[in-house]
Amino acid sequence: MQMVVIEGRLVRLTNLDKPMWSGLGVTKGELLHYLAEMASVLLPHWRGRPMTVTRYPEGVEGSFFYQKNCPAGAPDWVQTHNWNGTRYVLVNDLSTLMWLGNQGVVEFHPAEFLAGEPESSSYAVIDLDPTSPLGFEAAVEVALRCHEVLLQLDLKGYPKTSGATGIHVYVPLRSGYGFDVTAALAKTIGLMLQKAVPHMVTLERRIKLRRGVYVDYLQNAPSKTLVGVYSPRPTPAATVSTPVTWEELAKIHPEEFTIRTVPQRVREVGDLFAEVLTCGQSLHHLLPILASR
Repeated sequence: MQMVVIEGRLVRLTNLDKPMWSGLGVTKGELLHYLAEMASVLLPHWRGRPMTVTRYPEGVEGSFFYQKNCPAGAPDWVQTHNWNGTRYVLVNDLSTLMWLGNQGVVEFHPAEFLAGEPESSSYAVIDLDPTSPLGFEAAVEVALRCHEVLLQLDLKGYPKTSGATGIHVYVPLRSGYGFDVTAALAKTIGLMLQKAVPHMVTLERRIKLRRGVYVDYLQNAPSKTLVGVYSPRPTPAATVSTPVTWEELAKIHPEEFTIRTVPQRVREVGDLFAEVLTCGQSLHHLLPILASR
C-alpha cells in the first residue's frame, strides 16, 4: 500500500503489482500510470458527467461488475450527483480518477449530459456496431459513408474507435437540444446510410435479425452511455477508445491503440476530440426533417 498526496488529497493506492491484463503483463500500477498520464486530455471530456464504471477487481480475465452508485466509504472529497435515484460519481479531478483506478475500474462510461441538465444532450452519437461475422473493416466502410452524410447535412462529426470492432461518431451540439432531437438525428443518418448501402447497414433492434453494421440510434438517451474517449477496454490487447481523423480511419486497426501506445500518440497529434468540447453546432436547418422522425 502507498499513500500519495494528489491535489492536496490523500489517496491510498494498493496492490500496484496486481496483474490487470495478465497476458500482457500489465499491472494495476501501469493502469494508474496511464490514467495519470492521460488525465489532462480525458478529464475535460468526462468532467461534470455522471459516471458509470466497470470494475475488474481481479483483472480483466476475472469477474467484473458495473457500478453506478458511489460506493460506501468513498472519500468525502469525491464529488457526486444524484439523478434518477442514483448517486453517481463525478470524475472532476485527478484524485478521483486515481481513486477509481485503484478500485480496479477499467472502463469509464460518462453520461451524454452534464450533471443537472439531463434533458439536454451535449452531442448526438452515431454508434456503428458490426454484427458477426463482420468486423472493424465493415464499420470503417460505413463510418466513411457517415462522414459523407454529415457533410450533406452541413454537420461536423468526430470519429473514435470503440476499442473493440465498432466506431463511434460524435456530433457536438450547442446546448438546448433534447434527446428526442439527437435520437431523431441519429436515426435520420442511419436511414440515409441504409439507403446508400442497404447491404451494409441495419437499424434492426432484434439481434438475431441483424445483418451488416448496426446503427444504434437509441444510444441517444439520458440513461444510455458509450465508453468514454480515452477509456481503456478489457480486451486482450488492452485497447483504448481513441479519436482518429477521417483521413486515417481506413488505415488503422483498433489494436494499435492501447494503454501503452496512446499516450505517445497524444503527445504527437494532440487531442483529436478537443473540438467536441467547443464546436457546438446548430440543428435549426434540420428541425423540420427531424420532426418527422
